[in-house]
Amino acid sequence: MIRRPFPCRTTLLAVLLVSCLTAPALAGVNLPRTIVLSPEALYRSRQRVLARERTVRAAMAALKADADAAMKVPVEPVTAKPRSGSGLPVRDYRSLAPYWWPDPASRTGLPYVRRDGERNPEADSERYDRGRLTRMARAVRTLALAWYFTGNELYAARASAHVRAWFCDPATRMVPSLEHAQRRPGHDQGNRTGIIETAALIPVCDAIRLLEPSKAWTRADSRRTREWFGQYLGWLLRSEHGRAEAAALNNHGTWFDAQVAAFALFREDRELAREVAGLAGNRRIATQILPDGSMPRELARTRPRHCVFFNLDAFMVLASVGERCGLDLWHWASPTGQSIRRALDRNGPHLDPADPLPGTRAADFDPYPYVPLFRRAALVYNDTRYLDYLVPLDEETLARETSFIAY
Repeated sequence: MIRRPFPCRTTLLAVLLVSCLTAPALAGVNLPRTIVLSPEALYRSRQRVLARERTVRAAMAALKADADAAMKVPVEPVTAKPRSGSGLPVRDYRSLAPYWWPDPASRTGLPYVRRDGERNPEADSERYDRGRLTRMARAVRTLALAWYFTGNELYAARASAHVRAWFCDPATRMVPSLEHAQRRPGHDQGNRTGIIETAALIPVCDAIRLLEPSKAWTRADSRRTREWFGQYLGWLLRSEHGRAEAAALNNHGTWFDAQVAAFALFREDRELAREVAGLAGNRRIATQILPDGSMPRELARTRPRHCVFFNLDAFMVLASVGERCGLDLWHWASPTGQSIRRALDRNGPHLDPADPLPGTRAADFDPYPYVPLFRRAALVYNDTRYLDYLVPLDEETLARETSFIAY
């Protein structure tokens, strides 16, 4: 559901970000232990909320509205899916490869055939878990942010209930593997490409870090979630699917590294997180981004603009993990100039839905998921020019993204 826009969102955003850009360094304060969300920006924004500054009132009203809606999202772990005759344990995560469709030339529809870029609505059915995972991740993130900024323990309690159902309760928690993600009927019961779906758990890790000081969260919750992510991390690194996805040369490979690095840091394995982030320059940036900032492998897809910005999002995660580990991927550049910043500069003007990437056709494109990327770039590079890329976006689109105070 799209909320009605409120006035002057872009002006409000600029005020908040400029204040973060020009604020002195923080020392001796209790910063949140977030991984991707900026702890410093979170803290400064919270101080402005507590001071009841006029410029943050509209943003907080929007966040509270989102949180109140998230309070009504049902707790639906993987065990909430209908029982089927697949023979698979109900706690196993299952999803359908989104671009695979029944073969119209086959009486049974099997084997499914690939139609790249055309999403099969069957993938969003309640038979599969991807919709539940997405709804949980969005609700937990929104509720955790709302708790952090308001102190309302009801938000923390509801977010904690979702997390416990998915990762802590032995009766409902998801098996920490993706053997049956993005299945392709008639071909297999699961594919390595399904690993990209748990990128949705990265903001959940940030949300849990925010929830840790709340009354609703317990030490047992922290122990059990760390155990779950440790087991899942082990599966990612050792399974056949995980090794195959790690070898991918496009956004799938970037997101694999982003997940490993973020989950490792979440469970306090800084050595592994630093190792993965430290390899990202030569392993991912230099192999996927050309000196002019373009990404040819993503441009070759049927939804090139989505793939380009989606890949940039993964690079943002890796760079954020690098920050926590004393590495600077934001400013890393190869000898020939390949860098995250070059890719942001090249593609930023095409965040405007009416302005497709050079050499590609106009197509449906939702810029909303990538708004935080450019807000973060404005902070990292101390350059409000990155906010200019948001100017063509309509107020209704911007009004859907309330977490800018966390960047």
